[in-house]
Amino acid sequence: MTHKEKRMRTKGRRWLGALALSLGLAGTAWADASDSLTVTIVPGAAYAVDIDTALVVLNLGTVNLSGSTFTVSPATVQVNSSYAATDLTIAASVLSGGWTLDANTATNENDALKAWAVFSDTSVTNAATLAGLSGAFTGTVPGATGSDVLGTASAGVGTEGSGDVQYVLLAANAGYKTMDALPTFTVDGPASRAHLWLKFTLPPTTTDLTAKLVQITVTGGGPN
Repeated sequence: MTHKEKRMRTKGRRWLGALALSLGLAGTAWADASDSLTVTIVPGAAYAVDIDTALVVLNLGTVNLSGSTFTVSPATVQVNSSYAATDLTIAASVLSGGWTLDANTATNENDALKAWAVFSDTSVTNAATLAGLSGAFTGTVPGATGSDVLGTASAGVGTEGSGDVQYVLLAANAGYKTMDALPTFTVDGPASRAHLWLKFTLPPTTTDLTAKLVQITVTGGGPN
């Protein structure tokens, strides 16, 4: 091989090496100074309400027609939601046949049971104390502002939302509780609890003497 041929081969190798290096640099991706990723987490939450009836006598016994009966001790309602705040609704129904709930407690109807419910804070512990507080068991029709009459349709409990004030005492009373946006027990135990009191007045006449089962349903949901 002549000297000239050696020089040409060496120059060719240098050219191919430069080309390979150039192609290699062109294929390199340079990273940014920062980058990010997004993680998705879906909270699992639910509304939950517990009614403790350990202190209340649920069998109110035999009551004369036109007579009234009360729960002497209260049921304790406690919010156990995993949402931050809970509102309550309440509804009632007569499970046994023959009677209905009275839609107007100012009138007397055959086979129509008058029923009221009122919530207080837990400082009120007996019916005698409740009897001295204004706003308890004074409503005449369910769903009206200021009423505590139980009906078959769910009605909001408390002082906000639609503007109705239902199933609570008057604000001047020591046992008054707004019953709105209640915290969960795990965050604020005392604030999550309330006492539920019930009153019933029997109709003046009846066609059915079988024992009457009245179901009271308290449901938790989103604040208004």
